Amino acid sequence: MPNKNAIDPPAYLELMQTILDIPVREEWKAGVCLHLANAARMADIIEAADLDPDSLVLAGTFTPDSGGERTTTETTS
Repeated sequence: MPNKNAIDPPAYLELMQTILDIPVREEWKAGVCLHLANAARMADIIEAADLDPDSLVLAGTFTPDSGGERTTTETTS
């Protein structure tokens, strides 16, 4: 799938470092650029999905256990 977003990862990284004032060490830059290119490819996949713009399906919500009784059917020995 071609990168429809067509970002230039090194240029984008330099721009974001300047705008956000977040230094990125020279030894990290190659890895960060790989991540940015991969993120652009992932965005292309999501944007290519045929979704109904008028629908909304929410994911489940995690609720941590309050520390009460265990509700599992497993037995502990």
